[in-house]
Amino acid sequence: MRQGGYAVISVVRAWIPEIAVLDINMPEIDGFAVAGELRKHEPTHAILIVAFTAHDESTIRAEGIAAGFDAYCQKGCAPESPLHLLEEIALRPI
Repeated sequence: MRQGGYAVISVVRAWIPEIAVLDINMPEIDGFAVAGELRKHEPTHAILIVAFTAHDESTIRAEGIAAGFDAYCQKGCAPESPLHLLEEIALRPI
């Protein structure tokens, strides 16, 4: 069974990871709304949030930044691309 955006918020708030990789298209609420909710919650407001989507970057850039995404990775790229992006993010100074 595919989980929706509210389930994602619940899991992330309970776990509080350093990085959350979110799809944009989810049942119930989309990834933009999930990112916005995570930014409003004190324990999760500072986690790194990556958009992982089939949408073109130019399509989601403005809305993604406004919602609180820190980075973008397009689905369908070579497996090294998201791994390289996550490594790059992990190495950023805090």
